Amino acid sequence: MLAKTAPLRLSPATDFMNRRTLLALVLGFAAILTTLHLAAAPLAANQKIKLPDGRIVKVLSVSKVESSKGVMALMVRYQTNLSIEEHKALGDEVDDVWKFAVKDVERDGFTEAIITPNEVHKGIFLTSNRMLNFIFEKSADGKWTRLSRTEFMARQ
Repeated sequence: MLAKTAPLRLSPATDFMNRRTLLALVLGFAAILTTLHLAAAPLAANQKIKLPDGRIVKVLSVSKVESSKGVMALMVRYQTNLSIEEHKALGDEVDDVWKFAVKDVERDGFTEAIITPNEVHKGIFLTSNRMLNFIFEKSADGKWTRLSRTEFMARQ
């Protein structure tokens, strides 16, 4: 004959800790899935990107283009609030946008990419805006570098 035992009772603190741990695991898992989904989502026109410094830029277009060397590249055009003359700040912003674009570039197998910030349109009846191309190139060892103007012109 088997001995009867009393059911095991957990203290209210243990029950609370178990619920809190379960909630933390569920929220953590949801955060990981969200991060993976965002990292996998390709850039698209009219998409807004939040940069690490908190600024938001709007993607104008994402397209495949052929360079003058006959090499296919991915071109990402976006709207910036910076002026084209703000070279340092614009370069930093392009590097931040590049962190989003590089996933698409590598997924599609490109070895070159062009990130093009476009100023906000100015004017009422006759509008104008300026843009500047920043070229990224993948080296033989798989490392991406942004070409300077002189490097780019020398390779043409």
